[in-house]
Amino acid sequence: MVSSSSSLSNNATSATTSNQEPDVVLFQNKNSARIINLNRHKKLNSLNTKMVNLITPRLLEYSKSSSNNVVILTSDSPKGLCAGGDVAECAVQILEGNPGYGSDFFQQEYNLNYLISTYNKPYVALMDGITMGGGVGLSVHAPFRIATEKTKLAMPEMDIGFFPDVGTTFFLPKLDDKLGYYYALTGEILNGLDAYLAGFATHYIHSEKLPHLINRLSNLQPPVINDIKTVTNDVLTHQSEYFAQVNQAIEEFSENKLPEDYKSPLSIADRLVIKEAFSQPSINDSIKFLENEGSEFSKHLLKRLSIKPLSSLTIAYELLKLGEKNTIKEQFKQELVAATNIMNIPAGKNDFVLGVSHKLINKIKSPSFPQWHDANVNDEFVKSILNSSMKTAIDLANPLINPFFGVDFKNYPHHMGLPSNQQVADYITGNDGSGRSYLPTPTEVAKFFSKHTNNKLGIEFKVNQILELHGEASKYDNKYVSWKD
Repeated sequence: MVSSSSSLSNNATSATTSNQEPDVVLFQNKNSARIINLNRHKKLNSLNTKMVNLITPRLLEYSKSSSNNVVILTSDSPKGLCAGGDVAECAVQILEGNPGYGSDFFQQEYNLNYLISTYNKPYVALMDGITMGGGVGLSVHAPFRIATEKTKLAMPEMDIGFFPDVGTTFFLPKLDDKLGYYYALTGEILNGLDAYLAGFATHYIHSEKLPHLINRLSNLQPPVINDIKTVTNDVLTHQSEYFAQVNQAIEEFSENKLPEDYKSPLSIADRLVIKEAFSQPSINDSIKFLENEGSEFSKHLLKRLSIKPLSSLTIAYELLKLGEKNTIKEQFKQELVAATNIMNIPAGKNDFVLGVSHKLINKIKSPSFPQWHDANVNDEFVKSILNSSMKTAIDLANPLINPFFGVDFKNYPHHMGLPSNQQVADYITGNDGSGRSYLPTPTEVAKFFSKHTNNKLGIEFKVNQILELHGEASKYDNKYVSWKD
């Protein structure tokens, strides 16, 4: 069992004896920081119900503690933070006639993800090593997400007959130019720098510096609020100042220069194809676009998509579209309905059971793939997965997603990473609150964001990449730049 946090000092909590399994999560008080250490190393820290049920109440406890200023998620595992959720057990339970097991697990997991996304104190995720599936869900909703040279990040759910979940169908559509669709549907594995430049991470730090970063964060103190009775806006201002303070501390450890040989894995031409392909109304339309476009990249992308189950491709695509307009709480509910309905597909027709059995239980390696149930996928099938049903209501506790802090939003409130398309577009068009009516030069755009981010790692690379795709200078003698969608 995990001891009460009141008995902690600077050592991780553990009640492990020689005859017991290690605690799957360790909790540590380190000065003003609270550290959550995933400790299920033999399973690559795959998240199970026990881990979720340990982390959620601790986060709620920490949120109320006046002695806690920051929460840090990490792991001592040499292989990584978290390889995903424990979906193998969900598939086994379906085979044994207990689909409610998976429904319950996903409800508890998604509630934890939602709690993280709306947390009232700085939450820092150290994505050192393997960070996939459920590990991404524990990380990408946080305001501070640290990638390292060891990071291997992906959403590989398509290969097991599922969909990118844990709230990523809300997060991924926020990435520029439909890149989130690409990473979701292909299951592409990103290294640390690629994850950082794509927007999965807010900072990039060498792994050896992480212990020093933890020490630095544990000694931070938020600005003092002299009168606790001041209006809410004053409290929010102080909170915002502290988030900025945490960001500045993390930047002290961040790399300040991209490697000279760094090259984006996707060319501008590739990104244009991705943007157009996944702007189509449906996955079938996306496939038709790629077939007609005909470039080598399109052919390669078609080949990658062809080995995924049609059920996963279709459901994921529809969920990503919903994630573009839903609030984060609405999207977690929608994912939970979809996951529960998938759990209730009969085992003999269930691509999730087929995919998990093939890859995770029987451990059959690629290039062998199951014979998916593509013939079962039609409009009625998709509606049945996305729509709440009586079966869903029976399997899930109410409310589907707990209110926790009563926070909901359509866009994340904190933006600590590299600038997005929208931020660059707002600057170019003068919609950034500056009141500027003239067009800037490309150099002015790069200088503005370099200054605005205090020369953040990769800032010029990212801005120039955005301008290559969306900047139009030819109308103005190649001097001033306008924005094009």
